[in-house]
Amino acid sequence: MTAIEVRGLTKSYGGREVLSGVDLDVDTGDVAIILGPSGSGKSTLLRCINHLEQPDAGYVRVNGDLIGYRESGRRGGDTLLRELHPRDVARQRRNIGMVFQQFNLFPHFTVLGNLTEGPLATGVPRDAAVVRARELLARVGLSGREDSYPSQLSGGQQQRVAIARTLAMSPEVVLFDEPTSALDPELVGEVLAVIRDLAESGLTLVVVTHEIGFARDIADVVFFIDGGHVLESGRPEQIFADARHNRTREFLAAVR
Repeated sequence: MTAIEVRGLTKSYGGREVLSGVDLDVDTGDVAIILGPSGSGKSTLLRCINHLEQPDAGYVRVNGDLIGYRESGRRGGDTLLRELHPRDVARQRRNIGMVFQQFNLFPHFTVLGNLTEGPLATGVPRDAAVVRARELLARVGLSGREDSYPSQLSGGQQQRVAIARTLAMSPEVVLFDEPTSALDPELVGEVLAVIRDLAESGLTLVVVTHEIGFARDIADVVFFIDGGHVLESGRPEQIFADARHNRTREFLAAVR
């Protein structure tokens, strides 16, 4: 079953096209790795998947649901789309978790407060939200840090809290936008270990990363993006050992 379907996704900023008709599919339970040089459109693609950015053309479906729009009829052979109300888009985003490069924790909330804020806002009883938060903190190796503030944590710990906060909303898919890029090298491993655990649990993940060894180990499918286009996609053993596109081979040779 397809968890994420992207068709004809196009996005421009200031006249510069960042995504150029991107098509891709991610199956339920798969780990999709997105590789590509800086500025190739990887982060924009993730932000369009959960409608933090509104595409100029194309569409995204997550588990069959059209994200950010509803169908409002047909004209000729084209389906007409109407933008959803922001409240409805926010409801859709509950099923699409996203972990950012810079953690994006609430600095004035404790760790426990960061994890319970979202569930409480959706009507989850406080006792249940707290129990779930403690379970997730144990899962990411941070039991006992419930009363700490983000400023009291290392970068790796903050990112693990950010992952736990995302999981607290019980998303159907989770998007990771270079989750280790803001970390000191010695802290990268602890975050990758948490993502590896999620990959083994069967959750659908889309991960933008430059950690090639990690990508090779956990990927079910790899997409290589450059200049706003998906130049190549395939199983990791094919992409990493025998990439077809010369640009893919050049990129992998440079980052290994």
